[in-house]
Amino acid sequence: MHFSIPETEVRSGENGSTYVAYNIHVNGVLHCRVRYSQLLGLHEQIKKEYGSNVVPAFPPKKIFTLTPAEVEQRREQLEKYMQAVVLTHLMEK
Repeated sequence: MHFSIPETEVRSGENGSTYVAYNIHVNGVLHCRVRYSQLLGLHEQIKKEYGSNVVPAFPPKKIFTLTPAEVEQRREQLEKYMQAVVLTHLMEK
């Protein structure tokens, strides 16, 4: 199973604010669009289940609005994180 995050989208929230959505593809097909906070929540759940020493490092949260270059850097980091989680899980089997 191959996870990728080939692109991002700027979307509008309920209160009119904007946020970055990460388009997650599984085996080349769009599976879902998620916010950073949702992936962070998933990371926290994985840590609880498997322990901190087994889970790859998660890209840090930023306080200020991200520039386009920072969004791209975070996209790349999140993609590597998702791939590392899958590899870690497969190696445990």
